Amino acid sequence: MSYLVMARKYRPRTFSEVLGQGPIVTTLTNAIQQKKIGQAYLFAGPRGTGKTSTARIFAKALNCMKGPTAAPCLKCKQCEEITEGRSLDVLEIDGASNRGIDQIRALRELAKFSPSSGTHKVYIIDEVHQITPAGFAALLKTLEEPPPHILFILATTDAHKVPATILSRCQRFEFKRLPMKLITEKLKGVAAEEKLKISEEAIAGIARAASGSLRDAESILDQVAAFAGGGAVKGEDVQTLLGTLPEDLFVEALEGIQAREPVRLLKLIARCADSGTELKLWGLGLLVFVRNTLVVKIGAGTLGFEDLDPESVKKLEVLAEKFTPEELTDIADTLSGALETMHHAGEPRIPLEMALVRLSSPGAQVRVADLVARLEKLDQRLRSGGGTPPAPTPPAAQKPSSAQREVPASPDIEKIVSVWPALMELVHQKKAGTSGHLSHGQPVSFKSGNPSELVIGLGKGMEFSCQELGQLTARQLVEQSLGELLGHPVRCVFEISEEVPPVVAPKPDSGYVNSVLELFEGRMLPGES
Repeated sequence: MSYLVMARKYRPRTFSEVLGQGPIVTTLTNAIQQKKIGQAYLFAGPRGTGKTSTARIFAKALNCMKGPTAAPCLKCKQCEEITEGRSLDVLEIDGASNRGIDQIRALRELAKFSPSSGTHKVYIIDEVHQITPAGFAALLKTLEEPPPHILFILATTDAHKVPATILSRCQRFEFKRLPMKLITEKLKGVAAEEKLKISEEAIAGIARAASGSLRDAESILDQVAAFAGGGAVKGEDVQTLLGTLPEDLFVEALEGIQAREPVRLLKLIARCADSGTELKLWGLGLLVFVRNTLVVKIGAGTLGFEDLDPESVKKLEVLAEKFTPEELTDIADTLSGALETMHHAGEPRIPLEMALVRLSSPGAQVRVADLVARLEKLDQRLRSGGGTPPAPTPPAAQKPSSAQREVPASPDIEKIVSVWPALMELVHQKKAGTSGHLSHGQPVSFKSGNPSELVIGLGKGMEFSCQELGQLTARQLVEQSLGELLGHPVRCVFEISEEVPPVVAPKPDSGYVNSVLELFEGRMLPGES
C-alpha cells in the first residue's frame, strides 16, 4: 500500500475530532438531532481549518445506516465509502475545474436523481468562488429549491467573491484559524502516534509556520520527519528546512541599536545576505520581534505570542529592560517605513541598512518627551520675566534652514521659528515622508485665536509637497506635533508663497535640535544655572 501523508491519515472523521470550530460543530450536531437540515450551507474560512473535512462528516452523519445521527458509526458501508471518497451519493466537485455554465447545467440534471443507497445526495463544491457569473446564475434556482433529497455544501476561502444572491440562500459558517495551543497539542499527538522524536522547540516552530492551518502544520511535520531520516527532529532542523530565522539574529540587532554600533549592524545584514536570507523577511521578522519586546516592556505579558518557549520570553524580558517604550515605538516606526520602501526599491538592502544606521548612530534618537519638557521649561521662564531671547544663530558647521530665514513679524512668529527644528524632528520620528514634504516649507504668518492659525508657505515648484501636506492625515500630524510643542492647538494652512524660494531645507538632526535648545537655555536670565 502506498504511503498516506499525515494530513490525510489524521484527517478528522467525526465531529468530536474537529479542532477549534466549536460553535460550528454545535450548530450542525443540533440541527441533525432536531432534524432541521437546510438545503444549502456555505463553509468559509482560511485554508486548512477543516471546511471540507466537516462537510464530509456532515454527509456521513446524514447517510449513516444508523442515522441521521450526530455520531456516525464509521463502520457501515455508507460511512466507509464516504471516508474513502468513493460514494455515489456524496460528490466532491472542484469549483475551479467545473466553473462554467455547461458543467453547472450537468450538475442540475444529476441532482434530479435519487440517492443510490443513502438518504441524502450531498454535493460538496470546493472553492466555489471560482465559478463564473453565468455558472452561478444557472445554479441559483436549484440552490434555492432543490429536490428534498439534495444538500449543497459550498466551501470557499474567499467568501466575498461569492454573489450575494448565492449567499442569501445558504446558511453561512465562518471557520477560524486554529490557535497555536491546539495545533501544538495535535502535533504532539501525531508525533507520538508516528513514534517520531521531536523537540518542543521544533513543534513550536512548525505551529508558528502553519499560521493557524492544521493541514499546513501536519504537512510540515511530514516534511521535517523525512528530513530527519528517522532521527530526532530539532528546532534547527525546522529552521533549516523552512528557511525561518533564529531569534538570536534579532537579539543581536536590538543589542547593536542599544549599544549605538552601526558597523556591527551592517556586518549583521551582510552576514544574513551572504547566507541567502531574504532581507525583506528578515526586516519583517525584526519588526515582529521589536513588537514582542514592546509588549513585554509595557507589562502585557506574552499577549499574541503565547507559543514562545520560556527561554525566548526571558530574552525578551532582558532586552525590554534596555529600552523605553518610546524608543521601541520609534524603532518599530522606522522599520515600518524601511519595509515600505523596500517593496519599491531596486536594492532592498539599502533602505534596511539606512534605517539601522539611523537607529544606531550616536545621538540619532531624540526622546520627544524630553524635547517637549525642555521647551515647556523655557516657556515658563519666558513668562516669568526672562524676556524674549533673540532668535538663535545656527552653529557655523550647520547650513541655515529655511525655517530660520526672515519671516513676517508677529507676536508669536518668533516662537514658531524657535520650535521649528524640534517640530521637524518630531514629525520625522512619526512619519518620515511627511517631514520630507514639510522641509520645503517655512512659517509665513501666525494669527492668534481659538484655535490659532499658522500659514506655512512653500516655494514655487513645490506644489506636490503642498498638496500632500494639505491631505487630512498629514495636516493632522503636523498640527498635533506643533500643538505638543506649543502647548495649545494650532490650525495649519499650506500654500504656495512667492516669498519662499524653492530651496530644500536640510532636515535638522538631533544635534542641531539640542544645540538650539542649549543656546536658548544659555541666554536666559543671567545668573541662572
